Amino acid sequence: MSWLRRFRRGSNEPGATYLIVGLGNPGPEYAGTRHNAGFEVCNRLAQRRRDWRRRRDARTWHGEVAGVTVTLLQPRTYVNASGPAVARALSAAGLSTDRLVVVQDDLDLAFARVRVRDGGSSGGHRGIESILQSVGGADFLRVKVGIGRPPPGMDPAQYVLERFAASEREAIDDAFDRAANAVRALLTRPPAEVMQEVNQQHAAVRPRD
Repeated sequence: MSWLRRFRRGSNEPGATYLIVGLGNPGPEYAGTRHNAGFEVCNRLAQRRRDWRRRRDARTWHGEVAGVTVTLLQPRTYVNASGPAVARALSAAGLSTDRLVVVQDDLDLAFARVRVRDGGSSGGHRGIESILQSVGGADFLRVKVGIGRPPPGMDPAQYVLERFAASEREAIDDAFDRAANAVRALLTRPPAEVMQEVNQQHAAVRPRD
């Protein structure tokens, strides 16, 4: 049996109505880094259970979130090349892009702020750009976790690969929880309603001094 047929049979169990993708880089050396916000949120949605399946280009989890049958996916192809794994998973599940939710980090969003967006451009996020190119459309939901801008003089590419400071940990963990709640809401309520509720929470959470 070919790898593609094995992937189609196993990566998305029958009945999944949404594909939820968390963006991040695979491997222990990237655990806890800013670019792995999507992985962190997906882990919360899976309730930190260990029944993830490892595939050639992704880790998947199948089950219920907020009473809705979903497949969670963490690409193992690094953030900037996430698109092909997402496109294959959508095809295997027989889902269109309006059933896709992507959780990402965002440099341009205030630290620990959560924002929901429906469609649009990549905003400079190369993982989103890869998905846009691979799935052939922009009509999918994004849940963004703000990681803030790097200090003056620091390369953003270096910044996103750094781990959160101890002083930031409590605030960012709260943001991950709020992002997971936003995903749960998107599964059960109209997206416009969820966006209005989440995006109007203007007060950004700041790390303790």
